[in-house]
Amino acid sequence: MIQLTDLYKSFLVKDKRTRARRRIEAVRGVTLEVRPGEIYGLLGPNGAGKSTTLRMVAGLMRPDRGRIEICGVDAAARPEQARAMVGYLSSDLGVYHRFTPRELLKLFGEFQGVEARVAERRGIALLERLGLTDFADVRMEGFSSGQKQKVSIARALLHDPRAVVFDEPTTGLDVLTAKTVLDLLRELRAEGRSVVVSTHVMPMVEAVCDRVGIIFDGVLHGDAPPREILRRWGVATLDEVFFSLAAGDAGSPA
Repeated sequence: MIQLTDLYKSFLVKDKRTRARRRIEAVRGVTLEVRPGEIYGLLGPNGAGKSTTLRMVAGLMRPDRGRIEICGVDAAARPEQARAMVGYLSSDLGVYHRFTPRELLKLFGEFQGVEARVAERRGIALLERLGLTDFADVRMEGFSSGQKQKVSIARALLHDPRAVVFDEPTTGLDVLTAKTVLDLLRELRAEGRSVVVSTHVMPMVEAVCDRVGIIFDGVLHGDAPPREILRRWGVATLDEVFFSLAAGDAGSPA
């Protein structure tokens, strides 16, 4: 289970023109829960605070205040134990082109403290699951975007995490590769894992997400099944919810 309670995160930024510093409130009071066997869609435009929230869940950032629990572990009190329970796929984390997938997974198995034979077995099973078995020993310099993404997914899941965080997992992928990722998300849910996925692809949200939260200007709106979100706002698509928030309709019944 992933539990976030009243999270806040701000950053000091410097204006390029005036050189003056100002504070940006990136995340403001976000509270949500992702239960085992559930896919939670965290949505929002660029700069809304969703990637900052996911990085805090993954243990890459600490909140200014608030509480994060991963499978009952307080991330502030036991950060390494909490981080070890999370599989994190970043939207901007690449692969090492001079490595083969097998070599990369072996290396990350060592980083994550997975015994070498266990890492080898899990790595091959994940590559097979993602349709990359034939490329296990091919250097990744010539891989397509979809192949690199699949390797990154295998890397995120290698240590068998109970909580999974995927930031924009289908961006730039062809239809077939995107379907492979969606099928994997459904499998992770069926295995009882808590899954958070951030995406701009609304059909993907409607296809796999059990509940949805929409971050706008650092504040979480909604937190309900997609159909319930649409009913509350009285609209036909999730895109229209974004437009309402952008127009300043934060007082919506959602």
